[in-house]
Amino acid sequence: MTESAISLSPSRRNLLIVISVVAVVICACVGIGAFTIGRGILGSVTEQAAITPVLDQFMQVMVARDSHRAYALFSTRAQRQTALADLTQLYTGPNYVLFDGYQSLTIESTNITSAVNTNPDVPQGLVVTVTGTITYTGQVTGSFRATLEKEAGIWRLDAINITVPPSKTLK
Repeated sequence: MTESAISLSPSRRNLLIVISVVAVVICACVGIGAFTIGRGILGSVTEQAAITPVLDQFMQVMVARDSHRAYALFSTRAQRQTALADLTQLYTGPNYVLFDGYQSLTIESTNITSAVNTNPDVPQGLVVTVTGTITYTGQVTGSFRATLEKEAGIWRLDAINITVPPSKTLK
């Protein structure tokens, strides 16, 4: 018996090398994509756990009509653009409906970005925009949209917009 070796022609060998390289590149791209998406999802969940208490504390201090503590939750950049009196107006008169009866809030979407801008008045660095639902007494729900920036490792508010249904009135 004789052994026969399998031999590939040079053109077949080159084709096999090209196919192998393409397969390795595709696998690497899929792996990097999966890693990036997984890291983004994990980052969103982790950061969401740090952001929720900031928003909840804001709502609670506004219920208590404590504009000084609410103001302290805003970033230095936001404080340069917003006067303390602006927060005081939010819980004066009919605007207090935004906070009256506050129970809890839930973040429903999180969008984290790294922002660099030449305009010093816009959020910089790690910035998150969140939207969610606010629950009030009487099973009334509203919604919110907030932008926060990480300042010295702590999430601080840049802006928050609260919407309540027209049927919600002060009690």
